[in-house]
Amino acid sequence: MTEDTISLTGQDKAIQSVSKFSRQHWLAIAFQAMLFWLGAGLATHGLNVVLPTLSQKYGIDYAQLLLWATPASWAGIAAGYICAKTAEKWGAKSTVLVCLFFSAVSYGLLGWASSIALFVIFFSGVSFFATGCAYIAGPAIIANWFPMKKDIAFGWTTVGQNLSSAFFVPVLVFFLAYFGDTYGFLGMSGLVMLLFVFFGLFSKSTPEEAGCYPDNDPNWKTHIPSSDTAVEDQINLNLTTAGLLKSKDIWLLGIGAGGVYIVLVGVISQLIPRMMGMGYDLQTAIWYMSLSALIGTIGAPFWGWLGQKIGTRYALAFYELWWIAAIVVNLLSGDSVILLWVSLLLIGLSLGGATNLTTSIVAGKYRRKAFAPAFGIVSPIQSIVRCFSFSILAFGLNYLGGFAGAWSLLAGIGVLTAICYLLVDPTPVD
Repeated sequence: MTEDTISLTGQDKAIQSVSKFSRQHWLAIAFQAMLFWLGAGLATHGLNVVLPTLSQKYGIDYAQLLLWATPASWAGIAAGYICAKTAEKWGAKSTVLVCLFFSAVSYGLLGWASSIALFVIFFSGVSFFATGCAYIAGPAIIANWFPMKKDIAFGWTTVGQNLSSAFFVPVLVFFLAYFGDTYGFLGMSGLVMLLFVFFGLFSKSTPEEAGCYPDNDPNWKTHIPSSDTAVEDQINLNLTTAGLLKSKDIWLLGIGAGGVYIVLVGVISQLIPRMMGMGYDLQTAIWYMSLSALIGTIGAPFWGWLGQKIGTRYALAFYELWWIAAIVVNLLSGDSVILLWVSLLLIGLSLGGATNLTTSIVAGKYRRKAFAPAFGIVSPIQSIVRCFSFSILAFGLNYLGGFAGAWSLLAGIGVLTAICYLLVDPTPVD
C-alpha cells in the first residue's frame, strides 16, 4: 500500500485531527449505526405496532400473535451461526446485502399476514435476516476496520440502536397511516432497500479495499503480537466450530453476554409496571421510560470510550456494577422523585453499553477474520441464555416478594456476569 493510495484530502485531515479516523472509517461506523437502527426496529421495536395492526386488520387474536412472535424470533438464534459462516466464506459485505434484501421482502410481506401461520413464516424471515445483517455480518465489518479501537467504533455504532428505540415506531406508524395497513409495511421495506443500494455502492468489508489502514493507523500491526507457524496452525484449528466449542473463553463470552441481556431485558420489560406500582399513571411511566431511552444515546459513546480506556473486560465488570447500582437506587426510591430519576439516569446510560461492550470484547479477543467464526458461536449461546430472562423474573415476582425479589435476583446475575468476564483470557486470537 503506497502513500498515494492513502493520501488524505483537506476534509479528511480535518476529520482525522479530531477523531483519529478518516472519512472512510466514519462511513463504516455510519453504515453499522444504520444497520443497528433497522435491525433493532425490524426485529423488536416494530412489534409494538405490527401485532395490533395485524390483529385488527385480519381479526387474529392479539394474544395468539404475541405468543407466536416468540418462536418466530428464535430464527435469529439460527442466524447467529449461519450468517457468521456465510460471512466467513463469502464475505461480510455480501452477507449484509443478502440479509438486507430478504429483510425488506419479509417485512413487506407482513402486510399480507392474514393468518398466524403466515405471520410466523414472514416474521421468522424478518428475525433471521435482520439479525444476520445488523448483529452478525455488520459487526464483522467493524471488527475488520477497527481491530484495536473497536470499543470506540462500536460505541458510536450503537447510537443507531438507541435511536431506533425512539424513532423506529413513529416512522412505521407514518408509513401505515400514509400507505394503509397493507402497503405501509412496504414503506419500511423501501428504507431497507435504500440502505441496500448505498451499502452496495459505498461499503467495503475491509479498510484495505478502501485504500485505508485498520484503525487509520499505519503501524496497527505493531500492536498485535506476532505468532510463529505452530501457533498459527493451532489458532486455525481452534477457529473451527468444534475447536471454538471447546474453548473456555467462548463459553464465558456467550454466557456473560446472556447475563448482560438478562439484566437489561429484566429491568426494561418491567420498568413501566414498576413505576405504575409506585403510583405513576401509564402515560407518565411511558414518558419517563422514553426519556430514559434517549439518555442511552449519550451512554453509547461513553461506554465505548471507557472500554478503550480501561479495557473491555473491566468496562463490562464496571457496567454490571452500574446496573446493580441502578437497581438498588430504584428499589430504595420509594416516594422520592429524585431517587427515581437518579435510577432512570443510571438505567438510561446503561442502555447504550450492552451491544457495544458484549460485541467489542469478542472483537478484541478474536480479531478481524477470526471474529465471524467466533461470534457465530457466542451469539447463539448469548441468545439462549437471554431466553431465561422472563422465567427468572416470573420466579422472583411470584416467590420472592414481587419487584424487590425479582430485581434482587437480577442484581445477583449482574455479579455473576461480571465474574464471567473477569475470567476471560484477553490474549488476542488473530
